[in-house]
Amino acid sequence: MLRPLYLILLTASALLSSCSKGSEPMPAPVYLFDQQWQLTQLQGQGVAAAPGTAATSLTLSSVANTNNGQAACNTYGGTFVLTAGTGRLRFSGQLSTRATCPDQDLETRYLTLLPQVERYVISRRQLQLFSRESAQPLLVFEAK
Repeated sequence: MLRPLYLILLTASALLSSCSKGSEPMPAPVYLFDQQWQLTQLQGQGVAAAPGTAATSLTLSSVANTNNGQAACNTYGGTFVLTAGTGRLRFSGQLSTRATCPDQDLETRYLTLLPQVERYVISRRQLQLFSRESAQPLLVFEAK
């Protein structure tokens, strides 16, 4: 059974796309939101969770422009700004709990890179996040 919010977003997306002209921006894909994305690459390097740590994840809320997730050691969260139809996505600085673990370096790098994101691309259940000057993604996620 589809959730009511999903139906509202899907209907709004269909209405906006049917009214758009060729050069006007389209809304963000509905599946960008409320979807858990698991980190698979950080600056071109494959990422795997160390024993005893969690996989790094990201979820963007469709309701309040907030994001949250699990970094290697800690939960974290912040806000984001999405400019619909442009591929532009920006994150605030992220707040996190303060536990330490063997993957602390990975977590620190991840939480430092996330606010550098300027745009996104979604293709084949993969979310790529880019900085302004980078042709290669800073962060790559798979839908889970």
